[in-house]
Amino acid sequence: MDLRYSSAMTEVETARLLLRRWQDDDLEQMVALYADPQVSRFLSVDGSSWPRERTLGAFEHFRRQWREHGFGPWVAIDKRTRRWLGQIGLNELPRWPGPDKVEVGWDLHPSVWGQGLATEGARAALRYGFEVIGLERIISTARADNAASRRVMEKCGLVFQEEFTHKGALVAWYALDRGDWQASQMAASQ
Repeated sequence: MDLRYSSAMTEVETARLLLRRWQDDDLEQMVALYADPQVSRFLSVDGSSWPRERTLGAFEHFRRQWREHGFGPWVAIDKRTRRWLGQIGLNELPRWPGPDKVEVGWDLHPSVWGQGLATEGARAALRYGFEVIGLERIISTARADNAASRRVMEKCGLVFQEEFTHKGALVAWYALDRGDWQASQMAASQ
């Protein structure tokens, strides 16, 4: 995978994506994304759209992670059209019940689903997490009925761990250890 990092590691470019840190004017795009019923059906226990206040909380959480940890979800921009697509990246889950609390995740506009963009961005985030941040393990979570996200996890090399009820929803979680990721990178380069 050919990735280009910008200075201060705030941007990553993949073949089709520009992944960058959050700016003030991204909030309204994020509010619209999480209000979309196709997106929110997998984000809430009851599938309802997020209220503006909840999205604002997530927006501030994403930005705070960059300030405090040097990573977080990125805004995903289509390199060709410069269109705002959603978010992809690493996200700390402080209330996750397991010991590993950094996940790779994505929420993209439905018009770009099925094009491999989540996989492309997630692979870049995994590489960033293991090579730049030095994480030992990265997880990924989704509602158990979100087959598309589960396929992305598998394509990225994450391994199924279990399903259980978390915050009132049946979730599936996957994980990838740095050693396994490094071995897969070595095998792919040969």
